[in-house]
Amino acid sequence: MAIYVISGAPGTGKTAVINELKKHGILVLEEAARKIAMTDRRFSGKSIKEINLYEFHREILNLQKKTFEIFNARKKKVVFSDRGIIDTIAYMKWNKLKVSGEAIKYVHKFRYNKVFVMGFLDFYETDELRKETEEEQKEIHEAIIETYVGFGYNPVIVPAMPVEERAKFILSRIHDHNFPKSLKTSPNFLKT
Repeated sequence: MAIYVISGAPGTGKTAVINELKKHGILVLEEAARKIAMTDRRFSGKSIKEINLYEFHREILNLQKKTFEIFNARKKKVVFSDRGIIDTIAYMKWNKLKVSGEAIKYVHKFRYNKVFVMGFLDFYETDELRKETEEEQKEIHEAIIETYVGFGYNPVIVPAMPVEERAKFILSRIHDHNFPKSLKTSPNFLKT
């Protein structure tokens, strides 16, 4: 199975790109943090500052591991992941939380094929889960990139552009897979 991570600091347009890929029938693993924040009573309806961050990140890691193992067992050809386990580690480091040896071991066991990090947009908006300031957004962006690099990845930065163009940019950097024609605009679309 090929797993491609789409990552980025809060407010960089990651979710919009994920939704664009899904709109064209591309399989995407949902962001574990949002799922946990919306379904677990300990965290639901609360801001990041109101919860036990260590427990929150531990639950995110557990859900991510379970999800990756399920999709790996299904032998899906290509899967995009809305954030990866390394994102969770980056957030834990940014929040000055201890990262377990088990999480580190898991990162070395399951490797991603490529990591895409969304570049900054011209604006920044908060929501029910995203409460970080613009300064914190920049710190998280750096923490995500540094953590992926620290685990041996070379993240591809996706520049700010219209959502459909960002999706095409990502798909154009992945080879040997058939993607929907609706995202291909020319015979050269998938060539680098």
